[in-house]
Parts: sequence; C-alpha cells; structure tokens
Amino acid sequence: MDTGGKVPHYKLKPHPIASFALILVLITGVLIALSFFSMEDGTGTFKNRGVLALVVTALLSICLAIVATSKMWFSHLWKKNSTHARHKKHTKYHPIVKEREFRGQR
Repeated sequence: MDTGGKVPHYKLKPHPIASFALILVLITGVLIALSFFSMEDGTGTFKNRGVLALVVTALLSICLAIVATSKMWFSHLWKKNSTHARHKKHTKYHPIVKEREFRGQR
C-alpha cells in the first residue's frame, strides 16, 4: 500500500455491523441446531430440523461474510476516484493524443 509518506487509512476493514450480525447468526444458528439435536427421540423429526437449521445458518453466514468483506473483494468500487489519475496519465501518453499534439504544433 503506497501511502506517499502519510499514515495509511484502513478504509477496507470489514463492516462492523455485518461482522456483528455474522457472529450473532452463527451463535444463534448453532445453538438452535444443538437444541433440536438434543430433543431427538428417535423419530428423525428433530434431526431434520437441526440439519435444516444448520443449512440456513451456513447460507446466512456465507452471505453475511461476503457483505462484511465486500470492501476487500471489490475495492475498486470503494476507492474515491480510483481510475481518474490512471486514466489521465494514460490519456496524456496515448499515441493518438501525441499525434494530435504533434499536428497542432506544425
């Protein structure tokens, strides 16, 4: 990370609300599934409910993990004017722009 001699800003850290929701969903889902598994009486009904609770917990956890870390996955969307300087530099040295400048000097 090039900071240009300045103190780096950690803007790409995980989102705190989504991280908290992820932890909450994980704890709640596992506890609900464990309660279903402990109530199992041999019929398989509570086992199926426990497995369903774990599947739903896993899906919600994956979605919340993606949301919490989206700034890391898609950093090009979060950086302010991330392509502006690159585009300006690219246009300045592009062969077509140099030709136009050369023609204008004649």
